[in-house]
Amino acid sequence: MTTSQTTWGDLMDIISKRSGPREEDKHAKAHVRQNWGTIEKLADQISGGSYSANKARVGGKKDASLASGLIFVDQAARPKADVPEPYLRISLNGRVVLADKSSGIQLHFLGQLKRHNGVVRFQIATKSNGYISPLDTDLQALILDLADKPLDRSYEEADLSRDLKSRLKVD
Repeated sequence: MTTSQTTWGDLMDIISKRSGPREEDKHAKAHVRQNWGTIEKLADQISGGSYSANKARVGGKKDASLASGLIFVDQAARPKADVPEPYLRISLNGRVVLADKSSGIQLHFLGQLKRHNGVVRFQIATKSNGYISPLDTDLQALILDLADKPLDRSYEEADLSRDLKSRLKVD
């Protein structure tokens, strides 16, 4: 760290980064390298032997023909089910969606639980409610009577979930 003076007379500290690893990092790496045998024994003891078994299993799969130091990434798309199996999900932030059970991918955004003047209501994702991509009209028709329904002690989130599942015929 060096100190220089600006044209205004104030002192300014200039902090420059050194090249290479810090001394603490060098010592930590050396310490880990020296104690690697003990670390492996502890890992094996904590995992009940699965650490060594996994290491042997992975070690046996290595192909000598592969170049060392290369990282191979499989960018194939995730396998998709032929027919999605929808389920209703109400998240902690109030989003109400239909999602696929096998992949967890959102199929339809139904709406959101919104608090207005101290009352939580179910707001359907429609263009009139300000949603950019509104819900399909077929699905809207099925759940339209639940729009702006207040949630309180007499009609809770579990009741809304039950009613949505019955109207949409999902588990």
